[in-house]
Amino acid sequence: MITGIIAEYNIFHNGHKYQIDEVKKQSDAVVAVMSGSFVQRGDVAIADKWSRAKAAIIGGADLVLELPVCYALNAAPNFAVGGINILNSLGVIDAVAFGSESGSIDTLMRAAQLMENEGNDVSDKVKAYMTDGMSYPSALSKAYNGLISNELLSEPNNILAIEYIRAITRSDSSICPITIQRNSAGHHDTDISDNIASASKIREMIFDGEDVSQLIPYNLSDISGSIPYSLSNIDSAIIAKLRMASAESLKNISEMTEGLENRIIQAAMETDNFAALTEKVKSKRYTMSKIRRIILACLLDFTKDIYNPMPEYIRVLGMNKTGMEVLKKAKKNNSVPIITKAADFKENSPQFALDTRATDIAMLCSPNPQKRIGGMDFKTSPVIL
Repeated sequence: MITGIIAEYNIFHNGHKYQIDEVKKQSDAVVAVMSGSFVQRGDVAIADKWSRAKAAIIGGADLVLELPVCYALNAAPNFAVGGINILNSLGVIDAVAFGSESGSIDTLMRAAQLMENEGNDVSDKVKAYMTDGMSYPSALSKAYNGLISNELLSEPNNILAIEYIRAITRSDSSICPITIQRNSAGHHDTDISDNIASASKIREMIFDGEDVSQLIPYNLSDISGSIPYSLSNIDSAIIAKLRMASAESLKNISEMTEGLENRIIQAAMETDNFAALTEKVKSKRYTMSKIRRIILACLLDFTKDIYNPMPEYIRVLGMNKTGMEVLKKAKKNNSVPIITKAADFKENSPQFALDTRATDIAMLCSPNPQKRIGGMDFKTSPVIL
């Protein structure tokens, strides 16, 4: 059995290794679909995508594929659709495993079925709550009160798990969903338990210069000579981009809603860094993650038309010997092109052009000036271990 995992690995840690180890108890191979240069919370990844792919392979993944920016830097439903459709397009995936706070696949599947067949009364409630200034996650939880437990819809991994199941259903996929209960640290937990901490806690420790060696299954020096990447290194670029933009030019940016473009441009005139900008733009109606994603989409010229539920390609970031065999099998079954060498991909793909732009900009976030070079997608080969 070949099992897929959709992940960010920002940063790969012992909890991720635990998940892969559990999956491998019943699978012959694990294929990870991993966010590339930018991540769903609206941030640059802490290290380049090849370094993070290498960490995942050291941690047990056999084949690591890139989740394109048009999915990675997007709301949970689109993030999930992109990941599932990449796994579908490989033509060799039997199951997809994901962590959840619930740990009950039956509970998650019932919730997914309810949401997939959402009645007009629930839809109207969601719209009404959002009109009153409530964020989408809060509006969703309140609208489903009594139908789906608030606990289920208040935990980020549960929400994403439900979206994976919905994406499987919508694509009429034969992939079987499997959930593994999260071990110890929750998504945003600041506690450390049995050498397991959340990715956000580990990132915080890395930025503070603390030792994280007991929390990750590899040496940081073995995967990257340049960490941590930070958006603070491109503050001026973000502000400059927005100050030069017109409201009209931003209307078609991914996730942009009417009127928000004016608010963003005005905030850029009054601030000089990304953190202050997002604070000034935020409101009860929009989550901070959404605001951050929209601003980064402005920087990347990520417009709404670039998103497509179906991936235009599959990009290989790394593999081991087992992964090579999976890839060989996939090349006989895949429904979209598989890229191992970017220079060989000659198709006109807006998704791929966005990814290469994202890599070029992400490299500017490196703490090492010597690493801030462009064109890395065309200069870097997949990691092979």
